[in-house]
Amino acid sequence: MRNKLIIGCWLGLLSLLTACSENKLALNTVIHADTGSYSATISPDLKYLMTGSIKGFGRVWDLKNNKVLLSLQHQDSDGGMTSAAFSARSDILVTMEQQSLARWRLPSGQLIGYWAWPNLTDIAISADGRYALIGSTDNQAVYFDMQLGKMLFVMPHHEKVTSVSLSKDGRYALTGSNDWHASLWDLNNGEPLWSKNLKYKVALVALSDDGEFALANAFIGETHIYKTQGKGQLLAKLADNKMTLISADFSDDGRILAAGRASKSIDIWDVKTGQQNETWQPKVKHRVQPDSATILDLKLNENATMLISESSAGIGQSWTIKSSNN
Repeated sequence: MRNKLIIGCWLGLLSLLTACSENKLALNTVIHADTGSYSATISPDLKYLMTGSIKGFGRVWDLKNNKVLLSLQHQDSDGGMTSAAFSARSDILVTMEQQSLARWRLPSGQLIGYWAWPNLTDIAISADGRYALIGSTDNQAVYFDMQLGKMLFVMPHHEKVTSVSLSKDGRYALTGSNDWHASLWDLNNGEPLWSKNLKYKVALVALSDDGEFALANAFIGETHIYKTQGKGQLLAKLADNKMTLISADFSDDGRILAAGRASKSIDIWDVKTGQQNETWQPKVKHRVQPDSATILDLKLNENATMLISESSAGIGQSWTIKSSNN
């Protein structure tokens, strides 16, 4: 009798796990890099994809036609392109290496700015492509006017800054650091508005386009969603408290959050409750060992009915979002 109970419990658990992690079929799958990508960024309007290689070359892809438009390279290209950011209209692209930044005009690929800048970790740019929020291992983030070549604000932390984000409306900057804190800053004057302790090093921060919500995730830890107004009230804790996020995107209406994990999974979360609506693990190329990949970036379309993702395996995919009909 005891064995039957144990078997029944295991079957129930297996059924629950199967229901929670779907074998979801992609709408479309394309390979952008046979040997994998070092970094990837999808433009907000889903028009372009930027992929970076360890050898320093970056490629700008036309996602509609799945073809390479531009191959880009910094002067100090040996370190590889580690991050990139597009303006809202995809007319400006900023690429980042560990020791330099470059600014390009799209679709021509004209270089319109280059700065030697040491110890870089992450970058975000304003909707119009003029300003950059630059994170570094020098325990600070800098808000930088790329048109004038001028630092506007310095946002200090006690350890290196690991992740940065800007709201599309230009009100806020959000920074995360190895000092365990995620901090919100007022872009009118560069002053701090609030800071939250995640009880471990911060892996990812992200702001909704309208600036109403802020996400902060700790390495293999908790993920919190805060209201930006006032003192930063905690709106929700995501149900899984042991995950590392690499990418995230709020829907335009602020109802759901798409998140990509370091361990290949993609999740759709309810912003107000922190409950998981969907989760799945994209497959990687059969010759890749081990069978795992990081979700480098993902973006929801305008009405959150579809998601585009790009993994470190060099694979781009598009997905239908069921929760958009709930």
